[in-house]
This record gives sequence, C-alpha cells and structure tokens, in this order.
Amino acid sequence: MRNQKGFTLIELIIVIVVLGILAVTAAPQFINFSSDARTSTVNGLLGSAKAASEMVHGKALINSNDASVSIGNGNSVDVTNGYPAATEAGIFAALDVEGDWDNVVASGWSGNTNVSDDDLVIFPTDLDVTADGSTDAECYVVYRAAVADDGSDDTAGTEDDFIAKPVITAVTNGC
Repeated sequence: MRNQKGFTLIELIIVIVVLGILAVTAAPQFINFSSDARTSTVNGLLGSAKAASEMVHGKALINSNDASVSIGNGNSVDVTNGYPAATEAGIFAALDVEGDWDNVVASGWSGNTNVSDDDLVIFPTDLDVTADGSTDAECYVVYRAAVADDGSDDTAGTEDDFIAKPVITAVTNGC
C-alpha cells in the first residue's frame, strides 16, 4: 500500500468555499473602515472647534476686544459677541486647518434644515461640493456664531442681556 501525502480534491474545495464565505462576511466590515475614519475626523474637528472657540473667547475677555484677537500661530481671529465669527477670518482662522478642510458660509447649504444662512460649514477638502455649496454627502461641521440678547423683552426694571455661546455641531450621516 501507498501512503497518502497531501490533500484530496474535495478537501481543497471545502477549504476554498469556507474561505470564500469568511471573505464575504468580513468584507463589509473592512469597507466600512473609511466611513468610520471620516466620521472620527469630523468629530475630531468638532472638538477642536469647541476648544478654539473657548480659547478665542478667553483671549477676547482678557483683551476686552470685540473686533479681533491675535492667537499664538500669528493669525488674527475676527470676533463677534466675544466668540469667533462664523467666517473664514473667524473660527476657520482659529482652527488653522486650511489645506485639509474648506469652508463656506451656508446661505442655503444643500437644503439641510440643520444649517442656517449665516452658519459657517466646514468640510473635508476631498468632499464633492458644488459651486452653490451643496453636496450629497452629509459629512461636515456647522458653526453658528454667538448671538446676543438685545434686551428688548426686558420686564420693568430687570436686565437680562446675555450672550449665547456659539452652537457647533457635526453632521456625520453621510460620511
């Protein structure tokens, strides 16, 4: 009798089928990694925007400056109500992310209800955005500038003027 060495054809086919099944079930997980990475990047920018906003607010309070403040990287940041303005010279300059991120003042951004006309939308440079600022991908950070209460609703003898902090949100539905 001869000793068998190696695998039979049936054993090889079974191994190939099992590997194929594993590949089909694991592939969607690997495909989703780029989406997870982009979502994490947008959420990271959200945190940076919140921190930059507070940093500029602190400098504006210290300097008693309502127009602009100078930050450590040599940039001057436009200020509105003590917080960075919703402009390229405002929060976008404070973030110092030019090259990796782009921005547009919303003015009808993509018809989304979570974006007002005066908001600044910050999005990755590789996001496909048309000339009117619209995109199919919902993957961006929205910066709504700080607003001041004008005191017009004051009741007799009370003073309730205040400044509401900027509203900074991330939209990651389409990352």
